[in-house]
Amino acid sequence: MTSSPSSQLWHPSRGISFSPTSAKSWSWLGLSVKASPPAAAAEDPQSNIYQVPATHSNDASATADEAAVEALGLDPPDQDVLSKDTSSDIPYPALEWKVSEPLFRAAKSAAFGTPESFWSYKMYRGPGEDGSEQPVKVHYCKSRHTTDRVCEQYFMNEKVLGFDLEWVAEARASQGVRRNVSLIQLASPSRIALFHVGCFPKGDDLIPSMFKKIMENPDITKVGVWIKGDATRLRTHMNIDSRGLMELSHLYKLVTYSRTGEYKSINKKLIPLATQVKQYLHLPMFKGTDVRSSDWARPLSMDQVIYSASDAYAGVQLYAALEHHRKQLDPCPPTPHHAELDLPIRLTDGSELETSSDEELAERPEEDDDQPQTLSPAARRRLLKAHEKLKRGGTKTSAKSTSETEREVRPRDARVETAEAWVAAFVKENQPADPVDRVKSDCASPYELRAYHIWHTNKGMSASDVASILRNPPLVTKTVVSYIWAAVRKERLPVDRTRYLAEVVQLLPEKQAKVARQAQYP
Repeated sequence: MTSSPSSQLWHPSRGISFSPTSAKSWSWLGLSVKASPPAAAAEDPQSNIYQVPATHSNDASATADEAAVEALGLDPPDQDVLSKDTSSDIPYPALEWKVSEPLFRAAKSAAFGTPESFWSYKMYRGPGEDGSEQPVKVHYCKSRHTTDRVCEQYFMNEKVLGFDLEWVAEARASQGVRRNVSLIQLASPSRIALFHVGCFPKGDDLIPSMFKKIMENPDITKVGVWIKGDATRLRTHMNIDSRGLMELSHLYKLVTYSRTGEYKSINKKLIPLATQVKQYLHLPMFKGTDVRSSDWARPLSMDQVIYSASDAYAGVQLYAALEHHRKQLDPCPPTPHHAELDLPIRLTDGSELETSSDEELAERPEEDDDQPQTLSPAARRRLLKAHEKLKRGGTKTSAKSTSETEREVRPRDARVETAEAWVAAFVKENQPADPVDRVKSDCASPYELRAYHIWHTNKGMSASDVASILRNPPLVTKTVVSYIWAAVRKERLPVDRTRYLAEVVQLLPEKQAKVARQAQYP
């Protein structure tokens, strides 16, 4: 749908303009956005460009909406990386588009935990067509036609792209592409694209041909964290067979532990994006408490724009930084293979680590323990393979020592081990052997089944008690509650209705609780 000039956001001189009807208070940013005059027409009716202006929010002359736009680069809080970074060095400028030193220093000197203290794409500048310094642009595309045009015009000739997906939490496979691949993010050093498949017009082809061409081209490297899981989702729902995938966790492990000689720590276990950003881009990321599990099938809020654009851009900057550090190693190890090839990670001496690819499909690494996990169903349901390997002795490397996976295993509560044995038997007897078929059948994940079994078979144990024995520090109670509910709903598992309503259902969000109360129980 074409928006009128008065409601469009992009203005060539001001960046984003906010219409009077959309003014709001950005409480999490500590900013109040005032209404601004009508903006000029966007570059494309379906591709609004959000551009971060060069003005820093600490400038006393900045207007209210310029200050708000300045905040657009902030990637909404990650509790795992909120400790103050001791590194004050500006990251090495591995790309032509590099972090602005004044903005980096301002973030370093900002009050700890404030929006200004976090990493963001708004800090990056590069040369424009006229030679002037320009900020990163963001294209927000809401049609197949615009998506193909932006892909062909701006991304088709790039050698490396940041890549990520967002989808509706708890979406079922039967609900189609719009809810299962709601938003696609690509990023080059100078631009970020948000392809909002969930908002494509009715009747539109939901599989953009130019995007498909990019993803299936092995000569264009797509980088990200948990990238094989995202590629599996594309293959399942859009019939896109992605090639040229680079898992950043592989490169991170290779560079980080080759520098210290800890070769036994190099494996395919995933590392959260925020952890990698903090170590190599020298600032923490800010992860929103509600954005990740929000409805990505609806028009994006500003928080969602911030979250999704930042994740994709972090990928392309991280890859460049890690490659720079890899090339400084002496001897220099080769870059890890593309992830879809399922080949071992190679070391500096030419040896290969016999690492398991199951680790990179187990689940998306946790960024914030306060959030229920929004995971790919396909990847969650493959977790069982990784668990079974662990019980057989763990993933072994070519080094003559205990692997990292084995070293991290600690004695666990017998109730957890009993539950995992039950899960293995349940999955074998009741779920399809093929992971794709499990997705189509909307089967419960091993995590969900394990939480259900522990709670159901121990009558005096609350969801909070279950959380405390599953992990130290404990999982958040509402995460365990969501697991139990999902297992009961998906597999029609038996429950004591009175206890279930009191201990599980009343702790669910209202919409889910309503569904649970109306359900029939075995």
